[in-house]
Amino acid sequence: MKSIPALFIASSLFIASCNNNKPKDSITITSEDGSEKVTVDTKQMQNTAEEMEKIKEELGKLTPYTADELKAIFPAELMGTTATDIEAASAMGASTAEAKYKLNDSTDIKISIIDCAGPGGAGIYSMQYLGMMNIQEEDEDEYTKTIDFNGGKAFENCRKDKNECTLTYFGGGRFLISLEGENVGINTLKDVAKTLKTK
Repeated sequence: MKSIPALFIASSLFIASCNNNKPKDSITITSEDGSEKVTVDTKQMQNTAEEMEKIKEELGKLTPYTADELKAIFPAELMGTTATDIEAASAMGASTAEAKYKLNDSTDIKISIIDCAGPGGAGIYSMQYLGMMNIQEEDEDEYTKTIDFNGGKAFENCRKDKNECTLTYFGGGRFLISLEGENVGINTLKDVAKTLKTK
C-alpha cells in the first residue's frame, strides 16, 4: 500500500509550512512518473494543530486500558459471526488490540484499536492522526483520502482492482480505530464503525 509513506510526507510538509512565514494554502506532490499525486491542505492542518495538541496533552494524563478492557470493546457478534483471533498487546507505551470476523471463505473484517492514553499512546495519536489530515492521493491501483466521519476526520483507502478497503478514525475520545475489509466495501465498513461502542 502506498498510502503510509504519503502520510509521513504530509506530516513533514506540515512541519515545514509552520516554519515558513507565508505558507501556501495547499501543496501538491507528483511522483516522478506522474502516476501518483498527493495534495496537502497546509492551512487546514495548521488550524487544527493547536486543538490536536490540547487533545494530546489530555490523552497523556489518562491511564491506558488493560488488555481485557480493550478486548471488551469488540462486539461479541458482527454481521452474524463471532470474533476470532482476538489479540491484545502493549508496544511503545500504548495498548493495542485486534479482532477478526470471518464472514465467509472470502470475506472478513479486521478491527484494530490503539488506546491513545498515556504518554506513549498520545505520541501515536499525534504522529498518526495528524498525518491523516487533508490527504488526497490516487493512482491507477488505489485511492486514499481524508473524509469527515462521526464528527471528526477519518482516513479512507480502497484498492480499485480488488474489493479491499480500510477506514481509520479517532473515536471514544481516546482510541485510534482501523477497520480493514476483504471483499467488503467502504460503506459497509462505515456502517460497522458506527455500531462500535467505544464509550
